[in-house]
Amino acid sequence: MIYAKFHTKSGDRIKYHKSSSIWPGIKFAKPITKPFIGWIIGNGKKIDFWGDT
Repeated sequence: MIYAKFHTKSGDRIKYHKSSSIWPGIKFAKPITKPFIGWIIGNGKKIDFWGDT
């Protein structure tokens, strides 16, 4: 699906801007959800910045 959105039928990448259908909803929800979003990585004592998922 992502490939189809950003490539032409011949397989070339598009060279123009395509609007997002979900971005307006994400922008609307950001101020409401931002205070409640955080990251929990392992136990916090040993963090592998490059390897932890």
